[in-house]
Amino acid sequence: MIDEIFKFLTPPDESLFFTRGDKNDPRMGDLVFRDVKNFEGTKVAIIGVPQDEGVKRNQGRPGARKAPDEVRKYFYRLTPFNFKFEKQVTDLKIFDLGNLKTDGELEKIHERLIFVVEELIKNEILVIVIGGGHDIAFPDYLGFARNFEKRKKAVFNIDTHLDVRDSQVRNSGTPFRQILESEYKPDKMIEVGIQNYANSIYHFKYALEKGIKIFTLDDVREKGLDFILNAIELELKDHLVHLSFDVDSVRNADAPGVSATYPDGLKAEDVLKIALFCGLNLNVKILDIAEVNPEYDVDGKTARLAAFFILNFLTGVTNSGGWS
Repeated sequence: MIDEIFKFLTPPDESLFFTRGDKNDPRMGDLVFRDVKNFEGTKVAIIGVPQDEGVKRNQGRPGARKAPDEVRKYFYRLTPFNFKFEKQVTDLKIFDLGNLKTDGELEKIHERLIFVVEELIKNEILVIVIGGGHDIAFPDYLGFARNFEKRKKAVFNIDTHLDVRDSQVRNSGTPFRQILESEYKPDKMIEVGIQNYANSIYHFKYALEKGIKIFTLDDVREKGLDFILNAIELELKDHLVHLSFDVDSVRNADAPGVSATYPDGLKAEDVLKIALFCGLNLNVKILDIAEVNPEYDVDGKTARLAAFFILNFLTGVTNSGGWS
């Protein structure tokens, strides 16, 4: 079945894989595989979902469809070397599967994504999905959860918004309500970075009623990020995790190119710390990154942040002793 995923994907653009042609200065573009004949033994798979239909449906700024390749452009220029760790991400076999085919309605796109994610995780491959709108979180979760019906599952979302809109038509504001009301409801859901003046009181009450653990931006400031991460580690130590990063959780100064921008938010250093922490300490089976919008970016600042987030996370995974 794993071979069937390729019919739903288009190979990545070869020009994105940066190289200096220098064996003493390897970049991620030199190290990540993309030829199908080299797929066997893959430990981490990257998928792009270049669509923003869910953002449009939610009255956000379109442009996120351009994000997967923009993030790749900066990711493949980075080196794998981190001064603090002995093990580097070169110890992982990473494969870029390219972009999911996005023709047809959003619901059809989601069906393809569920299938691809489910098959990859079934084959013990850690999945990284680059959107696109945050609507991808719902199909990503289903693809993850269907593999672990009898295991404890959790969702950890870094976001400005709760994304629990009650709508008959799915969009970038509905994924976490869809997750909570699905037949594969997670055992725990945690939201970090939720902001004042960006959420409805009705959505907030709904989230609390459903048992979502909410750490607001104010909580991060008042309690400190280390305190919150330690609390999350205790909450999720026995759970398999779907990690979701909506880049609009980051303040405009650090991430101007998003679908919905705010002057306040988490700092770049905060989310990079979260990424490393999650790789090191949580049993993450899938990471998705959403709402990068190159149409409004400044000097690639936001896409670069997403690229660094991925590499920090993978550095954590490499040095965690693996996942089970």
